Amino acid sequence: MKDYHFQKDNQDFGQTVRLDDINEKVKQLNQNTADDELGDANAFLDAFESEKFDMPIEEQEEEEGLGDTRKTEPVKRSVPLAEGDGDDEWDEYDEEEEDGYFGLSKRTATLLAVVGVIACIFGFSLVRCSFHPSKAPVEVSGQAFPMLVEEVLDEEEIIVYDIAEEEKKTLKLTEETKMTDEAGRAVAHGGVNVGDLFLAELDKDGKTLLSIDYSDAAIDREEVTGLEVDTRKQTLSNEEETYEYGEEALFLYDEEEIDPDDLEPCDVLLLKSYEEMVWSVEVQEYHGYILVENAKNIKNGELQLDEEEPIPLEEGAKIPAKEGSHTVTVTGSNIETRKDSILVEAGKEFEYDLSKAQEKVGVIIVNANVSDYKLYINGAAAESPAVLPLGEYDLVILKNGYTEWNQHVSLQQDSVTVNAELQRDIQYGTLTVTADVDGAWVYINGEEYGVAPMQVNLPYGSYNVTVEKSGYADFRQTIQIQGSAATIHATME
Repeated sequence: MKDYHFQKDNQDFGQTVRLDDINEKVKQLNQNTADDELGDANAFLDAFESEKFDMPIEEQEEEEGLGDTRKTEPVKRSVPLAEGDGDDEWDEYDEEEEDGYFGLSKRTATLLAVVGVIACIFGFSLVRCSFHPSKAPVEVSGQAFPMLVEEVLDEEEIIVYDIAEEEKKTLKLTEETKMTDEAGRAVAHGGVNVGDLFLAELDKDGKTLLSIDYSDAAIDREEVTGLEVDTRKQTLSNEEETYEYGEEALFLYDEEEIDPDDLEPCDVLLLKSYEEMVWSVEVQEYHGYILVENAKNIKNGELQLDEEEPIPLEEGAKIPAKEGSHTVTVTGSNIETRKDSILVEAGKEFEYDLSKAQEKVGVIIVNANVSDYKLYINGAAAESPAVLPLGEYDLVILKNGYTEWNQHVSLQQDSVTVNAELQRDIQYGTLTVTADVDGAWVYINGEEYGVAPMQVNLPYGSYNVTVEKSGYADFRQTIQIQGSAATIHATME
């Protein structure tokens, strides 16, 4: 086979190398190149060749003006030629490749570049690991426990009541503590507050919080009002439901602990429960009181708060009311209906003064059979018609020559009419009748009164007196009784 010599400017390219030796060296190099986590080095080589870093032999010959001297098909490297065939030709070709990249063939240089990149990446990984050593895996308990937060010491330490184990514990929070909100969504590490109830996952030492679960799937929450507290039974109840609370349950208002006896049915409460037992009660809307003053003069009084059922009105009563604005309506048999808007502050008393409550009034009209009389109502001088608050009254009418008139009147409506019939005042005088003979009979206005001498009490007025005795003429006289005493002496003839 004819030898092909590739020369440039008559330079000596040194000793030639056979094609089968080249193939053998390439195989050894491929075997010594280790695969790493970035993939096979041959894959990188194929990629480099796909980018035409190494031109085909024919294109090299054309660039160097040798296209006419070599018309044969390029020999595939995977099939070595027989020994002694074309040694000079491939010797010259290999020398040309070695001269292209610092005395190395392009394929060899490419492989060395790939190995260098892999070495750099591996070295960078070692350096990075030296600055960021991997942490030892955290051992978890694999079980979640219900916890009630009783005290927050700082951002990294809390005191809880372990409901399952019935004991207090001090737990630590870390940046790795996972937190799940009420909707079951993972949230950034946030604050933990007194009264929080959650399921907690702890590490093996039982002191570090790995996760905090507030989700509705873990903790029951319910906003309720109208509950009454029974501290003896440890229950919160209304007409529809009864809730039991635990011995260590917390009752809170405005982040402060309160006594459960301080609660009123009007309070709005957020109950946090685990397995149907309440452990945390947060007052969402607290109460104040309405203190009733000057209600003693109101008859049959009632007080209605907003749209609730009316309650009896009592002097000094303390009526619990939810904080905020309210409408108070007061009624009574002797007052006009009163309606007021008031503002109740949480934990404070609002003094509700009824001293200026407007009384209901009516009119008493007196019709008398005399004139120029004097009218007294409950002992006070009055005139007719008399405008008075509704109520009970005693009426008295006086007039000279007439007996006293009195009557009890109940004024429970707009007006009452009274008819007064006065009687003349009857005065008496004592009439004494004597005679100058014994056994004479006395007649007054024709009516026999007895034997003279005699006395008789008679009303003021005019009377005809006759004295008779057998054998004597009758004695007759008319007399006016206008004083306490009157006297007649009969002379019989």
